[in-house]
Amino acid sequence: MLTNYLKTAIRNLLKHKGYSSINIAGLAVGIACFITLALFIVDELSYDRFYKNADNIYRVYVKQFIGGQDGCNSKTPGPLGPELVQRFPEVNSFTRIGYFGQYRFRNADNVHREWSIYGVDSSFFEVFNVDFIEGQPRTALIKPHSMVLTETAARRYFGDENPIGKTLGIDKMYTAEYLKREKDYGEKSGNFLITGLIKDFPEKSHFGCDFLVSMSTYEVNPSWIDLWFSTYILLKPGTDAKAFEKKLAGVVTDKVGPEAEKVLGISLKEFYDAGNIYGYHLQPMTSIYLESFRNYGIDLNTEWSAIRSSDINYIYIFSAVALFILLIAIINFVNLSTARSEKRAREVGIRKTLGSDRLKLIIQFISEAIIMSAISVAVALLLLEIILPLFNSTIDRSLSLELFSNFYTIPLLVGMIILVGILAGSYPAFFLSSFQPVSVLKTSQKSRKSYTRSLLVIFQFAISITLLIGTIIIKDQLDYLQNKNLGFKKDHLYAVMNATVLGSQNETFKQELLKNPNILSATVSSQMFSSGVPGNGYLYNKRSGTDPIAFQYVDTDYDFLKTYQVKLKEGRFFSKEFSADSSAVVVNEAALRAFNDNNPIGKELNPIGRDNWLKTYRIIGVIRDFNYESLHQHVRPLVLHLSPVRQPATTLTIRIASKDIRNTLDFINQTWGRFSAGEGMYGRFVDENIARMYESEARTAKIATAFASLAIFIACLGLFGLSAFVTEQRTKEIGIRKTLGASVSEIIMLLSKEFAAWVLLANIIAWPIAWYVIQNWLDNFAYRVDINWWTFSLAGIIVLFIALITVNGQAIRAATANPVESLRYE
Repeated sequence: MLTNYLKTAIRNLLKHKGYSSINIAGLAVGIACFITLALFIVDELSYDRFYKNADNIYRVYVKQFIGGQDGCNSKTPGPLGPELVQRFPEVNSFTRIGYFGQYRFRNADNVHREWSIYGVDSSFFEVFNVDFIEGQPRTALIKPHSMVLTETAARRYFGDENPIGKTLGIDKMYTAEYLKREKDYGEKSGNFLITGLIKDFPEKSHFGCDFLVSMSTYEVNPSWIDLWFSTYILLKPGTDAKAFEKKLAGVVTDKVGPEAEKVLGISLKEFYDAGNIYGYHLQPMTSIYLESFRNYGIDLNTEWSAIRSSDINYIYIFSAVALFILLIAIINFVNLSTARSEKRAREVGIRKTLGSDRLKLIIQFISEAIIMSAISVAVALLLLEIILPLFNSTIDRSLSLELFSNFYTIPLLVGMIILVGILAGSYPAFFLSSFQPVSVLKTSQKSRKSYTRSLLVIFQFAISITLLIGTIIIKDQLDYLQNKNLGFKKDHLYAVMNATVLGSQNETFKQELLKNPNILSATVSSQMFSSGVPGNGYLYNKRSGTDPIAFQYVDTDYDFLKTYQVKLKEGRFFSKEFSADSSAVVVNEAALRAFNDNNPIGKELNPIGRDNWLKTYRIIGVIRDFNYESLHQHVRPLVLHLSPVRQPATTLTIRIASKDIRNTLDFINQTWGRFSAGEGMYGRFVDENIARMYESEARTAKIATAFASLAIFIACLGLFGLSAFVTEQRTKEIGIRKTLGASVSEIIMLLSKEFAAWVLLANIIAWPIAWYVIQNWLDNFAYRVDINWWTFSLAGIIVLFIALITVNGQAIRAATANPVESLRYE
């Protein structure tokens, strides 16, 4: 029986090569797209799943609403982790992670600038089961000035030698003022003993580094208000995380409250009664990569630059695209199979007359669909050899199907063959097997109008139009992000990201650069326009403890406004003519809105919870708002300090003339070489830094464009086959019409109008769906494009135009054929 089914199926495939080829091509492209996007989705969902205790590891974060501003911070106070272990039996272990910025490591003459350094507790390896090559996880980071290296870092300094027991030196490289502050927390310099060697952190970890240094080396800031560390806790298996999270309110009351009252001058109750919120919450570690911003509201600017993140929204979008493309391909199969039903009606009648029941016919037709599905999957695997490398280069990944190395791949492919075959073949099978033998054998079968087929075509094009509208608006939003007026002039700004190297020589270096007439200005400031922290968020009082306001701050010098060309709204900027400016600040317009004060000049700001070397500051000026962070969020209150940059992320920004840029950059590099003691310069244009903030959007635009195009191609491929069949069915009618005087244009209009109507109806369905989906996506952005009616019209016109070209190819051939041959048809 099975052999007979197989023979019949293959015979039918070979008999109708054209339709079989269209079906196989459509299914193959759809399956290849589905597998490609599925690989990407699985890759995104696999982050942090490899850790042994992944389901019981949580990151503590701070949720707050202060002075009318809400936000969630992934950083927590230094004492929090030890307090949780001591206080709650549900907590098995904890570890703090502190990102210490960039340092110069040395081993004899082997010197490198390192960025990927974490300070962690000795319990780090109890929470995260990192693979050790040498050393003991429990004791590796107990003693001060001990260090664990990854394989990559070890090879960089020691080649193939075993690094255990050797030392690495860390050089001091900050200004005297910064190092003076460091004494409060211990020196991050000296010689570190290497006590462990681990494998490199997997790519599918939301964090990773090359160096782990012992937290015991430093005196951790004991403040419950300052937020410096990422705190991870390991809960005991079976712990109800939601119930445990409620207990954290007691920590705020007992620990944060007394210190906040001392600083703010008001009790925690008064703080809450004023409408403010402050509390600790838990985030599952497995959600950090995809859900931090979307589902937990965590400000990504509070993440360290080494943290990897994406957006769960894109998983939803690409999952829908993958399913829709596969669905379009399956609809093609259904439409072409039912369209050819009249060709096989007599076969069904004869089989039923000879005793074949309906079940056997259904099995026969589904078997044919499964065989076609198997051929399509085989072709799809060949297409993947072309598609995957292009896709990987677009998203900077190394996805692969792992056909034989992964135990699950082949069973999943077999399952896909059967599932797609059943989905694609069920309706045609039930449709064809329903023919009555008396009816089909007695009469000549004429083409019958199928409303189901029409609805399926309309649905296909509704999906295609939705994808195209989404693609157009995503690209418009990306262009808007990259071209919006940010409140400063970003063209020809060159940023040296590792200006920390120069330390106290930054000012001298600036003056040397300004000797070149093509260098117009330069300023030293905290880092901005990056995925890391642009400044640090701190609370300030404007008058008293009853009105705290959350600010960002940027350390800068006298030339900031001149270099960035940010406009001054009122007051003045820092000037060397005023010696008291060392205790002055400049704020932005967002700060005025937070103050609810239109006359801030001369008012005071008192930092809350900051280091004791900061005192009361007087406001001397207000600058226009400029976007110093991503356009995903509105401009937040900002304080500019006049001081040597205290942060590890020191940036020297240089405004250069628009002419002779290449030689100007060469001059900057040469001058750098005279000051940096041989260390290379890490620099790029500011507009490149800004573009990097929107890499996810750029990647989404590329993927959406590619797969929307493929969706339209698959839909048109089915439309091509369907139009060819309809034209064939109406061959004699066309011949009669031409004999009676119908023109070529009239024949083309006759054959095209039904397909055009389908596409127009598809627009009516697609537009509201596309509007809803895109509206939700645009809600991610504080600054966004408007959804214009012409975008929907453009997408509809494009798809209609492509569909008509597809159909008219068949229509023109039929309209220009010799009517004598048409009348001889059949």
